[in-house]
Amino acid sequence: MMKNPRRLIAVLALAISGSTLLTACDPPMPPEMVAQLAELSYTCVEGNVNVAADPSNSAVVDTLAESLAGACIDPLPAMTITNSGDFASADIVISTGAAADCKPFASVPYGFDAGVVTYNVAGTDSLNLGYKTLAAVLNGEISNWNDPAIAKDNPDLTLPDAPILVRADAEKNSLGALVTALGYQGAKLDPSKFTEISLFDGSVPEPLVDGELAIIPNSVAVFNGLVTLGLNTGKKDAETGEKLFATASEVSLYAAGSQLVGKSKGSTLTMSVDSKIEPQPMFEGEAAGVPYQAIFPLTMSLCGEDTLLKRAAAAFMLRLDSQGALGYLNISQLPETVRYTAVGLVRKGLPTPKPPKESK
Repeated sequence: MMKNPRRLIAVLALAISGSTLLTACDPPMPPEMVAQLAELSYTCVEGNVNVAADPSNSAVVDTLAESLAGACIDPLPAMTITNSGDFASADIVISTGAAADCKPFASVPYGFDAGVVTYNVAGTDSLNLGYKTLAAVLNGEISNWNDPAIAKDNPDLTLPDAPILVRADAEKNSLGALVTALGYQGAKLDPSKFTEISLFDGSVPEPLVDGELAIIPNSVAVFNGLVTLGLNTGKKDAETGEKLFATASEVSLYAAGSQLVGKSKGSTLTMSVDSKIEPQPMFEGEAAGVPYQAIFPLTMSLCGEDTLLKRAAAAFMLRLDSQGALGYLNISQLPETVRYTAVGLVRKGLPTPKPPKESK
């Protein structure tokens, strides 16, 4: 959030006036400027918007509805959100992958989750595997927990002489994210080894038996208190000499999020990891985490007839303060660069926000 709104207002006003002076006409405002100005006020259009989400993410809609109820009030037009379980009649859908029964006139990322591997090995809750070792385990090429490759990644652990049981059912978005992330490191995970399932319907994963592992979303793992594998990068910290691991921690997910880049095509915005981008730290002055790149988006789709009411509701849902609601679901917020572009896309046709008059 903006720590100094008065300073922001002054800076934005100067930027706007400067850009106007440099051109003969009123230039389009940069997306980041539009998004930041939109944080300082509310754009409300009278009416109600039905929003549907995957059952696992439905709670965020209730939080947004409550926030909106206190924002678009007199003298602003009354704009409300209703949590609808009916995807077919919803005005806005938040989902993983394509929105069923929705014909979107606009579609943007809303947040992101991660694919993780949860496991049950007696005596350890801190297991790490190298990228190629993990791919070999999931592909069935390494089949015993005391395999030398696993022991090399975990020199402080004594793992049992027991078979590795890989659960055949894998959450489809998590599987795809792991295939992509391991591929960045030259490790090939074969998705045909698995049966794709959904875990965003509110279902709970079956408990793991001893020696078993499974591919699930990080949000599900955190909610159910399940341990997950770390990824041994094979690199060491330049200063401390300690091994570097990528885990689905908040810091590592933030680092991966800072590598996301958006790509617009018409009224659709997608995002993907660019591993060449230098990861950014979560907090200023601290070192960036090791990016956990097995991530996948939640998508917000605006369905049916294109109306300013739906666009205004979507813009509210993309506000920085609204994005904070995702934390309750263990979903990561969009990086600002992607969020700026998403805000600009959904705000098409809405009044351009202007800096409020600075109080003296």
